[in-house]
Amino acid sequence: MFDELNIFLEKVINFHKSKSSDKIDLFAYFIHKVKEIPEFTAQDIKDAFTHLKLVPYSNINQYLKDNSDKARPKKKKVKFLKKKVGYCLEGHFEKEVGDLVKDADVPFINYSVNSEHLEWKPSDIPFITSKTKKSADFFAKLYYVLYHLENSLRKFIAHRLSKIIGVNWETSLTQTVDLSKAESIRNDVSLSEMLPERGDNILFYCMWDDYGKIIKGYPNMFSNSKESDEILAHVNSMTKIRNAIAHNASTIPKDYQDEFTVFLKKYIKIMKIHAKD
Repeated sequence: MFDELNIFLEKVINFHKSKSSDKIDLFAYFIHKVKEIPEFTAQDIKDAFTHLKLVPYSNINQYLKDNSDKARPKKKKVKFLKKKVGYCLEGHFEKEVGDLVKDADVPFINYSVNSEHLEWKPSDIPFITSKTKKSADFFAKLYYVLYHLENSLRKFIAHRLSKIIGVNWETSLTQTVDLSKAESIRNDVSLSEMLPERGDNILFYCMWDDYGKIIKGYPNMFSNSKESDEILAHVNSMTKIRNAIAHNASTIPKDYQDEFTVFLKKYIKIMKIHAKD
C-alpha cells in the first residue's frame, strides 16, 4: 500500500518540517483519498511512519479518537469520522489537507506558434538562413527528448533516495554529494523576482554532471553496478549535448547523435525495470 507514499509526499509542501500530528493527517489523506481505502486504522498510520523510517507519534489511536466525531467533549473541528473498523476523513478537513498537496503538473503558459494562424511566419524574420531553420527543427526535436529524459531521471533519483534514505533524503544528499553549483543556482533563483522556481527539491537545479555525482555517490539506487555504469558512461556526453542546445551551437557531431540514440535505448530499458518497483 505504501509503494506510492514517497512519491505522494514529494508533492506535499514542507512535509519534512511538519509536526508528527500533521504527518498523521497527511498519512490519513494518502490512505483514504489517494489509495481510495474506505477506512484507515491507527496501525495503518503507524505503518506509514515505519515505512518512512520516522519516529511515530506517541499515541496515534488516541489522536484519531480525540479528533473524531466521537470525541468527548466534542471538538469544534472534527478531522475524522468513526466507522465500523477504523476512520475516514471528514469532508471539510479532507479538502483542507488536500490544499497542502501541490498539483502533479504545473500548467504551462498557454502559448504556441502555429504559422498557419499567424500574420507572419518564421521565414519572415530577417537574417535567417535555410540552415538556421533546419537547425531549429533539429534542436527542437532533440530538446524535446532531452527534456523528457532529464525529468524522468530526476523523478527516479528522488523516488529511489526516498526509499533508501527516507523522507529527509535531500538533506542527506547535499551533505554527502557536492552540489554547490546547484545550490548556488537555487539561491539565485530565490532572490530574483524574474526567475520562477524550478521545483521543490535540489534536483531541479542540477545539471547532468550533478546527476553523475549523485549516481556515483549512491550506486545502490540501481539493481546492480552494471545499470549504474551504463548511465554513468553517457553522462558526460549528455552534458555536452545539453550545452550545445542551450548555447546555440551550429550542430551536434554525428558521433554524439549516435551515442544519444544508444543512451536513450539503454535508459528506457533500465527504467522500465524500475518503473515496476
